[in-house]
Amino acid sequence: MLAGDPSLDFANTLHWRGRRLVDFLPDYQALVAWSVPAGLLSEQEMAMLIDPAPALRSEAEATHAAAIALRSAWRDCLDVRTGDLMLDGRSRTDGVLEPLLVSALADPRLLMSAVDAHRAHIVRLPVARIALAIASLTLIPGDRQIGRCEGDPCGGFFLNTSRSKPRRWCSMESCGNRAKARGFRSRMIAET
Repeated sequence: MLAGDPSLDFANTLHWRGRRLVDFLPDYQALVAWSVPAGLLSEQEMAMLIDPAPALRSEAEATHAAAIALRSAWRDCLDVRTGDLMLDGRSRTDGVLEPLLVSALADPRLLMSAVDAHRAHIVRLPVARIALAIASLTLIPGDRQIGRCEGDPCGGFFLNTSRSKPRRWCSMESCGNRAKARGFRSRMIAET
């Protein structure tokens, strides 16, 4: 988790590795497992969610599909916010994210403890928690500046909390080092 906010880490679950796009949430179980280190679910909640998933397969699949739709709309909004996507003065995201957030947060049973939620409803808990994280970042922006990794072709999102806002990469250890090494090689070739 490098983005500094779980909603941005969620957007980064579809991410470039090398020259290929990798989906880190290929199924419901991966969604639940990812939610624990993201701080959206506890280990106890994860255990409760992984166990009922086979018994509630269609609900789990629908929840996974809702998460993927939410991620797509959220990534499009982040593209607009970071200046990477505008079509004819309008973004293709106009009016898409809000209904998904409202739908994910509509069931008040999902906003309480997972222990108190009904078994069929608890399967949707990861999407509700993700939607809550997205809404909090979107509705209460404060001084939160969202950046986009300049690593080619990374493009991951991150919360830029540095004072002078110089952060350029999602991680200095990966994208930053690769970019600096490419720059060094380019300068060495130019000097010869």
